[in-house]
Amino acid sequence: MSHLKERIEKDCLNCGATVQGRFCQQCGQENVEVKESFAHLLLHFVEDLTHFDGKLWKTLKQLLFKPGNLTQLYMDGKRATYIHPIRMYLFISAVFFLFMFTGDVPDKPKDLNNSAIAKKDVASGLSDGFDLKLGADSVKFKTVADYNASQQKLPVSKRDNWFESTMEKKSIEINQKYNHDKFKIGKALIEQFEHYFSRMLYISLPIFAFFLWILYRRNKNHFFVDHLIFSIHIYCAFFIFLFAVKLINLATEFVFHKTFGILTAVTPFILFFYLYKSLRNHFQQSRWKTFLKFFILNIWTILLMAVLMTAFILLSLFNI
Repeated sequence: MSHLKERIEKDCLNCGATVQGRFCQQCGQENVEVKESFAHLLLHFVEDLTHFDGKLWKTLKQLLFKPGNLTQLYMDGKRATYIHPIRMYLFISAVFFLFMFTGDVPDKPKDLNNSAIAKKDVASGLSDGFDLKLGADSVKFKTVADYNASQQKLPVSKRDNWFESTMEKKSIEINQKYNHDKFKIGKALIEQFEHYFSRMLYISLPIFAFFLWILYRRNKNHFFVDHLIFSIHIYCAFFIFLFAVKLINLATEFVFHKTFGILTAVTPFILFFYLYKSLRNHFQQSRWKTFLKFFILNIWTILLMAVLMTAFILLSLFNI
């Protein structure tokens, strides 16, 4: 309840219903004066922030330190104390995608062509990795028109198929657009892929939940939506862990001018362990059954991510 003065009039400003008391019985809006002072506005903001933070810390405590427990609490109906899974996913993923890729694609140094050291350091070989020679034709032909003319001279049986032709034309176009500058091509491709990366994870989320449904379909107490909630919690926890590693690396780089590779090396093991404990705690199966399903789930997920990565890299390639 706000600290604003209650209106004398009893008509709801939101829906027009007659208000009995301070709150509208139809829409729930508080019947108060609409003119707010700066102090009231600031107080309202602090109250909302404190209320959200209270739920946030309770939710994060369950999510990070009791793997799988938050999903069970949600299924048991204990929801008012914790942030709704969809709201939590939108908030955490927004923070994750906003900061994770910040500053990851460096600018090309001025002495790139004259300094072997600079060429080695820039983007860990980015300048050498995107020559975009998808075939001999992308080097032989300068324009798409030249490529098309050459194809017309060949017998039908020796012409490139649709996929080869499409890739060759795109390769020629990109090399023309960036003047065969491998660094610029690589930088543009990475930036475009980062733009699509969040969409890739959004698509993978329900598929990951579907994998869980297949593995645990004999459990009649868990419906697909329950697996979806579980998947959202897993994704949120992974985002937080990866974000924490990012912050630690930035801090160590700022203080010690280097990052500690051991932290990056152990991060996958932390994520795998968290997923295993979540499966074990939530579905309450034996260690061997949980480990077998954990292994199968990871194989399926790796294959899924490989397919999605390939698809979105190609999509990025055709949109740079």
